[in-house]
Amino acid sequence: MKKIKSLLLAVVFIGVLLSQQSCIGSFQLTNNLYNWNKNEVPGKWGQELVFLAFVILPVYEVCLFADGIVLNTIEFWTGSNPLALAPGETETKIVQQGDDMYKLSAERNTIHVEKIAGSDAGETGQFTFDEQTRIWSFQNADGIIQLKQ
Repeated sequence: MKKIKSLLLAVVFIGVLLSQQSCIGSFQLTNNLYNWNKNEVPGKWGQELVFLAFVILPVYEVCLFADGIVLNTIEFWTGSNPLALAPGETETKIVQQGDDMYKLSAERNTIHVEKIAGSDAGETGQFTFDEQTRIWSFQNADGIIQLKQ
């Protein structure tokens, strides 16, 4: 009788496992690191040296761990990866700091900021990332401020 219960439990368990969809995630952080090495490091020998250094210094391992445990879990529960905004895709959040409330709308390489409550409500600004220079800048009614890397 005990063998039949164990066998039945094993069959049910395997059936449940086979019927579930996979949640592998996009591994965007690891892909970003790989693309940086592939596109920014000159020559195949330089890319190989950087790759070997990142394997020895566990950079790739840390990225895989962060992707697999943290970012893919966020992606599973929220439906979007914080690092994986595609062109044209937006994500909006409301944040509060004391009496001030801000609406943040993120797109690829751009974050729009609007103050929706508190003193100076209605002010807007925009953070923009330039992929060529790899520098963030902020623009509001007063002008553009470049931020260091």
